[in-house]
Amino acid sequence: MAATEPRARGRRVANLPAACLLVLTLGSCALYHARPLDEKVAPANESALAQAAQQSATPRLAPLPIPPQGPWDDLQLADIAIITNPDLKALRAQAQVAAAQVFAAGLLPDPQLGIGADHPDGSGVVNAYTLNAGFDIAALLTRHARVDAARANAEQVRRDIAWQEWLAANQVRLLVRRYHYLERQREVAARAADAAEKLLALTQAAVDQHNARLDDLALRRVAVLDARAREGSLARDALAARLQLNQSVGVAPDTQLPLAAVAAPHDPSTLDAAALEKQALAQRLDLAGLRAGYAVQEAAVRGAILQQYPLPSITLARARDTTPVYTKGASLSFSLPLWNHNRGGIALAEATREQLHAEYEARVFDAQSAIAAQVESLKQIAAQRQALDAQLDALRAEMQPLEQAAERRDVALVTFEAARASLLDKQIASLALAQAQSEGEIALSIDVGALPWK
Repeated sequence: MAATEPRARGRRVANLPAACLLVLTLGSCALYHARPLDEKVAPANESALAQAAQQSATPRLAPLPIPPQGPWDDLQLADIAIITNPDLKALRAQAQVAAAQVFAAGLLPDPQLGIGADHPDGSGVVNAYTLNAGFDIAALLTRHARVDAARANAEQVRRDIAWQEWLAANQVRLLVRRYHYLERQREVAARAADAAEKLLALTQAAVDQHNARLDDLALRRVAVLDARAREGSLARDALAARLQLNQSVGVAPDTQLPLAAVAAPHDPSTLDAAALEKQALAQRLDLAGLRAGYAVQEAAVRGAILQQYPLPSITLARARDTTPVYTKGASLSFSLPLWNHNRGGIALAEATREQLHAEYEARVFDAQSAIAAQVESLKQIAAQRQALDAQLDALRAEMQPLEQAAERRDVALVTFEAARASLLDKQIASLALAQAQSEGEIALSIDVGALPWK
């Protein structure tokens, strides 16, 4: 009995390291926690929008002071939208996935442990066992290339997310400006429609007095219908712009965002297309993302080339046969590069790298072409608008004495109302050119990747 207790105590002591190893292994395991989906997401209100924007900085637009109750200009609302837009929130979650991939790529491979036992059928022999531990040296030798690829991929993801934020911010700015100018055009169109109706009433009175013809009356009526149709079309366009703006910001469709007045378009004569093209190469986030993606593929090419060599895997073993004889040893295994040499993987990696190289050159060419075309378009629109505004100034100066003459009955009231309707039409045309120039500035900002007039 006394001899049995030490042997049992010895077995308990021998089992202690294995038990400790089991506890440590299980203690480091992750546990599953359910994450149910939200079936209903409530839109944010104005105060929450301003508070969220003040707590976070955007990648391209400098954080601006945002009054909680407004009014907000296009840059302030762009700051808000970057933080609150639901699509951008989902997109930013990709950065966490990329960071997890970097973490996973840097982990060392776990050793492999194998245990085997044989029970003999005969007598006079003992149970045999084998114990071996292996380690994948190939995974260790290629770790550096995997980590480089994962880091470059994470950088590409961050750049791509920032580029999408830049696009979303400028889309909000464009919608703010579009809504502003469409509302101004609608107001002028409403005044033009009122003037057309007044002109129709004057013509109707003249027809009743046999001082005008019926065909003149028909033309006036058609003009009223056209004016009201234009007013309605502009009202629908303005409403569509406002609904798109609310969706981009992440608020309910019926929310009336407190918008500040839009500044007048800038003078495009100072723009230098060549300088803007150089600025785009340095600051466009999509180009930076493509460069990071190219770095990912460069790391993939290096990894594929490393895999053509016979990278080993080592195993240490300890065994006892049934006699019993104890043995210990080591084994080294690797593939012989006789036929494969990983030539397929290398060819695929190099072909993909060549594809990315061509895509980058194409994107750079498209950016340079778009900048040159946009600068020329802005200059042409500005010249047209300047010429039209000069004529409008002259026409406004002529309208005052014409109105006074109509009040003195020196000029027919129909003549004055026709001139006023023409003036309103030209004002709408001028506002349309201003809208095109203002939206063109946003397009140029997107192409350059920065604010050209900041």
